[in-house]
Amino acid sequence: MKKLLPVLFACATLLGGCGDREKYAAHRAERSKPKTEVSADMVAIRRAPYPNLTILPGGHLRVDDIEIPLKPAQQEVLQDSFVKLQILRQNTLTDAATTDGTGERSVPIQPAPGQPPFPADLATGIPEFKEYGEALANLRAVR
Repeated sequence: MKKLLPVLFACATLLGGCGDREKYAAHRAERSKPKTEVSADMVAIRRAPYPNLTILPGGHLRVDDIEIPLKPAQQEVLQDSFVKLQILRQNTLTDAATTDGTGERSVPIQPAPGQPPFPADLATGIPEFKEYGEALANLRAVR
């Protein structure tokens, strides 16, 4: 009897976890994609295996929490991008609140055609962004 109880418990646990395997796999795949997450106080750019980039409201850039010194023109570009992303985030979250309340942590941001939040030559002007093109194309508004 002492050996039967743990075996039954293990079987019940295995059966209980098998139902959402595809849903979980899709969630993990989406979560591991390179992305730019826009929250109220910062913009986080993630692309494994590269370090995380963070843009702060004043146009300051951090690479893995180490602030990178920027020229005033570079800082202005990042500050403008930060403001544009905050406007897009607010509009996206307002629209998402009226359409569905799925409870997702983040919602995709769709910038207007021809009005990207980042300049096309961002990686040229600020070399730290060189490997983050895919992440900059996947914008997410964090609730």
